[in-house]
Amino acid sequence: MRVISFLRSIHLMPMVGALTPLLFFGMWWVLVAPIAYWLLKRTLTLLPSEASVARAKEREREGLFFLSALGGSLKAGLPLLPALANVATLLTSSLKSDIEKVYSLLLLGAEPKQAWGVLVDDPQLGSCARAIARAQLEGRSLAVVVDRMITEVFEKSLTRSKERVKSLSVKLALPIGLCFLPSFLIGGIGPVIYSFFSSLRIF
Repeated sequence: MRVISFLRSIHLMPMVGALTPLLFFGMWWVLVAPIAYWLLKRTLTLLPSEASVARAKEREREGLFFLSALGGSLKAGLPLLPALANVATLLTSSLKSDIEKVYSLLLLGAEPKQAWGVLVDDPQLGSCARAIARAQLEGRSLAVVVDRMITEVFEKSLTRSKERVKSLSVKLALPIGLCFLPSFLIGGIGPVIYSFFSSLRIF
């Protein structure tokens, strides 16, 4: 019974997948596999986590919403500070705290460049923050500036989405290839090698 329970506790499929290359590469696989595993694990740790990717996507989505809501408020005749305060209450991502900082700095009388500098390094809203700061200093219509920036940001977002779709097939090629490699070796190359050596008449 202990033997049966032990065999049931073993995950056979991962073991078969890991040991299959031994049939073709011999003991070299035992030496190479740990190094390859370490490199793969090291590479995976450098990739962004699922939570960080989700937070970045949520911030990007709210960035588009923020500009649309801010532009609508300014077109309706609302001043900048009340518009920022109203829109900030609707946000839930990390963008909320940044907009609240901008609002607080402007409320305290900080220069527009200093206040909007909170968003200068943002990959999505950085150019918008600089444009709004310049418009405040030059006395131009903020509604017109924000409306123009909305169009630019939406176009950039659409371009990034198309690039992600194009690169998806390339990113999926490696994991799919690794999944099918053991079955390809066993079902494709294995019979060919077996039939070749079985047809030889050495003696």
